[in-house]
Amino acid sequence: MTGGSHYIIRGGDAGAERLRVLSLATRPGSLTLLGRARLSPGLHVLDLGCGGGDITVDIARIVGPTGRVVGIDVDECVLAHARLASDACGLSVQWRHGRIEDLDEDGSFDIAYSRFLLSHLPDPADALRRMCRAVRPLGRVVVEDIDIAAHVHWPPSTAFQRYVELYAAAGRARGVDPGIGPRLPALLIDAGLEDVEVSISMPVFRAGEAKAVARLTLSNIAEAAIAEGYTNRAEIDGLLAELSKHEADPRSIQSIAQVFQAIGRRS
Repeated sequence: MTGGSHYIIRGGDAGAERLRVLSLATRPGSLTLLGRARLSPGLHVLDLGCGGGDITVDIARIVGPTGRVVGIDVDECVLAHARLASDACGLSVQWRHGRIEDLDEDGSFDIAYSRFLLSHLPDPADALRRMCRAVRPLGRVVVEDIDIAAHVHWPPSTAFQRYVELYAAAGRARGVDPGIGPRLPALLIDAGLEDVEVSISMPVFRAGEAKAVARLTLSNIAEAAIAEGYTNRAEIDGLLAELSKHEADPRSIQSIAQVFQAIGRRS
């Protein structure tokens, strides 16, 4: 959402497949969270950093024709995928190309939502202030983000551990916080929200597409990790091969990073 200097994960068409698989992995938890935030027909909802729009389309289904959904992202390529997704479903979503710094809405929405955005921003507190301003009085701000250090995998894999290390190091080098998840409730409180609640989602997979999240993510952070001097192409290729083997083992399990979920209400 802020341009390329802080974002460590490759975007555009090359990153769209990772976004699709990540959305598949996290969809049940996100829909449960939005249910707790009282997402319902007729509401006006902002999805900030909407990416390929998978959850945005789900939101549009729920709010229905009497509601309004706006999805904003900095990556025009993934927005093209999002437009195709909503058109295929016959759903009305307003897709906007924009940066968080340009968000200047005042009381336009019942819910402002972001997923896996704040951990890529150098100033997440400013983003939350803008989200708070975008919702009406008694409206809700809903955020989800990761603690990259918290994963589960078995059997133990040095390649998996190295992937987590590289993600964390590349993010910190770009001035962002890949472990922001546990901070979310405090950030919402500091933004002036009330009745803040928190939960955790940590999907774990033994089989299926979603088990590929770690491998796909490593492939898409490789350029940033190499540019920051933490690794090289040869190591990345070796790690990807090892992760692929681990993923293919029917006895193994892999989780995505632990996802912290927080809801706050504007007074």
